[in-house]
Amino acid sequence: MLNRRTFLAASASLALPAILDAKGIEERMAVSTWSFHNYFPNTRYGKPEFELQEWKLEKVLSHIQEKLGIASFELSSAHLQSHEPAYLDELKALGKKNGWEFIHMSDNMKGVNLAKADVSKREEDFQRFVALINTTSRLGIPTMRVNTGTPEKPDWDLGTTIDQFKKLASLGKSKGVEIIIENHFGISADPLKVEKIILAVGDNISSCPDFGLFKSEQERQAGLPVMFKHARRVCSAKFHGFTPEGKPKDFDLQSCYKTMKDSNYPGWISLEYEGPQEPTAPLAKMKALASQWMG
Repeated sequence: MLNRRTFLAASASLALPAILDAKGIEERMAVSTWSFHNYFPNTRYGKPEFELQEWKLEKVLSHIQEKLGIASFELSSAHLQSHEPAYLDELKALGKKNGWEFIHMSDNMKGVNLAKADVSKREEDFQRFVALINTTSRLGIPTMRVNTGTPEKPDWDLGTTIDQFKKLASLGKSKGVEIIIENHFGISADPLKVEKIILAVGDNISSCPDFGLFKSEQERQAGLPVMFKHARRVCSAKFHGFTPEGKPKDFDLQSCYKTMKDSNYPGWISLEYEGPQEPTAPLAKMKALASQWMG
């Protein structure tokens, strides 16, 4: 049985999409800390085109609030300094003081695969997600992304994955955390498989459409409507920056927003810049464009 605290947390989490639906577009915008991944040595990659510095998570959040006027954040698990209760409580208290809202936790754990053929290794990965659910719950975050597996591993099994997600969804519900699947790597790279997992699990699970994680425009046009069909909490509005002429790079970003709008999606729009430039200016431009396209 749920105690009163976990029941209230779960109830508040379930009510979130309806509350968001009543907000204006800019009030529904968040920023993913992954946009600032090059400020964190443990998530730095590629060839950044700006002077590198090392920032802590709290500085990133303050910077976004000051420069972009957004105080809602998708946190990357890799950007937390610790999972110890004292640190998490301190971060939560700082968020309350500054008016921050932590809207989503994105797992960025390397090497995990919920369908590993080796049972003991599979259980180890499952327990890593259990620990992250506890972190997410302690921070009062209503949703958490769970990736199905990394692209290096061939031992994916849809049935095993579904069983694992059922257990995580049940645990998450008891702690007020809904499980989210993104069209990411492995099994979840295919939106139709994401749909199968969600339908099989049935409760306390939904999708997070990611605009950028498709191999072609054809797959994007076919896959995004499937992802939005099961999305009610969070969307990863990823973009790769802009051309010198000011147009979005690499894919038809405006059509992604049209799909979102046509689907009557009610949840958070998490802006995520993935490119080599300093992210603040691209995010500001994206915020303005998203408001225009969704208006």
